[in-house]
Amino acid sequence: MNTRMTSVVVLAFSVMVVAPAVAGPTCTGKGDRLPEQEVQKMYQEKGYQIKQWKVSRGGCYEIYGYLDGKRVEVYIDPWTGEELEKHVDS
Repeated sequence: MNTRMTSVVVLAFSVMVVAPAVAGPTCTGKGDRLPEQEVQKMYQEKGYQIKQWKVSRGGCYEIYGYLDGKRVEVYIDPWTGEELEKHVDS
């Protein structure tokens, strides 16, 4: 019984720690999205080195890469190209 309780506590803690890292903004716009290549070029011109590009679960464009030598994750509005959220590893 004690090991089962420990497992439940560890699982609950793991969910609390991982959940914020998975969550990102939701992008719901109207009309045509900006072409992915155009937005990628915009961010490369800002100095981003894009290692992975995808559309997030929330419908935003998402960059995994580097900026100024630091690893970054960036969520971008696909209708405006505006940066919505950025996570930088120190």
